[in-house]
Amino acid sequence: MFPRAPLLIALSLLALATQAQASCDIKAFDGKSLSRCKVWPSAQNQAIAVKSTYLADSDDEDVGVFDLDLALVNASDAKPIATYRKPGAYNSDAIRFDDLRIDTGRYRLASDVRAFGLRSKFTHRSRAMPYEKTDLALYIREGNELRPVLEGLVVYKNNGEFTGDCDGYVKQVRRTVEIGPASHHGLADLLVISNGTRVKNTRSGKECLSKTTHLKQTRVTLTYDGEQYTVPEDLRGY
Repeated sequence: MFPRAPLLIALSLLALATQAQASCDIKAFDGKSLSRCKVWPSAQNQAIAVKSTYLADSDDEDVGVFDLDLALVNASDAKPIATYRKPGAYNSDAIRFDDLRIDTGRYRLASDVRAFGLRSKFTHRSRAMPYEKTDLALYIREGNELRPVLEGLVVYKNNGEFTGDCDGYVKQVRRTVEIGPASHHGLADLLVISNGTRVKNTRSGKECLSKTTHLKQTRVTLTYDGEQYTVPEDLRGY
């Protein structure tokens, strides 16, 4: 099914991943904490380790924040190479923090700068007003520290509103991030491409009919200002 060379590469990555997982904490999300660890293909002797822990509001157990502890570690023994910590990184209330995934896409921002990502998922489980989104953040290494260069970019969003068991709509938007040809302040521009659909349900007698409309594709270029990539308001937030 797979050519021999890609298969050997996959097996090599699996071996490294096994080493990293033996040293890094990996814990499924239980609503209060999680941890992830993944070998970084761009530097296969290194792994990305992340932990997030819930801190409830003093007045309401269901409202609080999740801290973020992020590290680049040696893949064989999990010794830290570079770290980053952000208290209260993710708000969690009616729209709940639901998951955190490591993104090792090819984010080559300069000849000597590669980034990796974290994708944070949030949900509001409601039949009347469903809501789900995923944010992307990108991090680079500077010495023994990691630094975010992109935060708050919504790469997936699914929201809608329904009355009863049929009438209503749901809108879904997906975004991809590509490396642009130009650069600012030493880092390449990011090209964000958005595609989406809107599905409207209406009742006709005993039938619930659906109509799908494809939204116009949009392209937005994000430029680095020397500290972070500037994300326009319509590509972030709730």
